[in-house]
Amino acid sequence: MTDAVIVRQLQERESQLLADLDKVRLALNAFLNNRHVDTKTGNELEEITGEYSPVMTYSNKIRFVLKEQCRPMLVSEIVAAIQSLEPGLEVEKLQKNVSYNLSMLAKYSRIKKYPFNRNIKYSL
Repeated sequence: MTDAVIVRQLQERESQLLADLDKVRLALNAFLNNRHVDTKTGNELEEITGEYSPVMTYSNKIRFVLKEQCRPMLVSEIVAAIQSLEPGLEVEKLQKNVSYNLSMLAKYSRIKKYPFNRNIKYSL
């Protein structure tokens, strides 16, 4: 390996570590200031209001549906609820977005998940 290759690899690693550090600082700030922040995007999660809006992030749409239903729900139930609120959305794309966002919300403890038969139900 040449010196130039080693330097380039070290610079790439440094930028990865700095990005990870920013995520950790963002999450730490969120906990210290008691705010709900999406650590993936850095966007603050909106408080769940009484009105649904198509411009909400998928995370906030999911939280809105869970709040309105006041019960644990399956992924398919959440997708159906969002589809009824926004009929123009493609079901397959919606299913993927909801599944991904549910896993991220559960990973960062923004929602709870419960085993149900061979599925998982989610709630606030």
